[in-house]
Amino acid sequence: MVRKLVALPSLMVCLIAASAFAQTPAPKPEAPAQKTDAPAVLVVGDSQAQGVAGALIRRYLRSKDFHVIDKSKVGTGLTSKSTYDWDTVIAELATTEHAKVAVVMFGANDRPPVRVKGVVDPALSEKFGKSYGARVEKIVKSLRDAKIDVVWLGDPVVKDADYSADMQILNQVMEPVAEKEGAKWVSLWDLAVDPDGSYDAFGKALDGQTKRLRADDGVHFTPSGYDLIAARLDPILKTLTTGQPAAAPAAPAGAKASADAPPAVQPSGVQPAAAITQ
Repeated sequence: MVRKLVALPSLMVCLIAASAFAQTPAPKPEAPAQKTDAPAVLVVGDSQAQGVAGALIRRYLRSKDFHVIDKSKVGTGLTSKSTYDWDTVIAELATTEHAKVAVVMFGANDRPPVRVKGVVDPALSEKFGKSYGARVEKIVKSLRDAKIDVVWLGDPVVKDADYSADMQILNQVMEPVAEKEGAKWVSLWDLAVDPDGSYDAFGKALDGQTKRLRADDGVHFTPSGYDLIAARLDPILKTLTTGQPAAAPAAPAGAKASADAPPAVQPSGVQPAAAITQ
């Protein structure tokens, strides 16, 4: 009986100590470092833009150079507002995301309806060029009005010849309009091509090794291919955010000089498009 009475105070002390320990809040785990001071890069566009965003995120994952905001959406484009109204979305993003630079890429889902029996019709080409060019103009203007620098990526060569011709038409519409509104145009026409400038699924990756650069669909890139695009963008992004001149990116091995890329034309695209008869 005496032993039980002696043990009671000891038990009470232990319970009180345990209760106090349980009520002490555990230290919170250290939060991952936030790139609050890093310039924000907003990426908008279709599935190609999504691949570019992923490559930029990988590139700057352990760097404080940039904070990448991926607002791309698969299966969208600029030819129809009924599926996704990019004009409105980008106008809103321009005011909410506080980005320093916007990287834009469209075209994979925007093949122009300009052919009659397989031949490009000048009237249809002109009509399409005006409507599509107006969408490009509006998007660049929305971003520039919000003090956001714009980098517009051109569409690359793809496996199918007719599809490539369509991408060339789109580039000829987009480039002059984007540049006129103050965007920086970045051509991808020389990326993942053979010495003759034709589509090639394989090429030199960033590590210098020959790897598959294009996906099985012949349109999109593999992660290694998108990493090449991110590397091409890196000096441009740094120039726009720091004001320091950037060195011109080296042309991919086997690519022809940039003079072989499709020439820029007026938004109507009548003359160049008429020459494409695939």
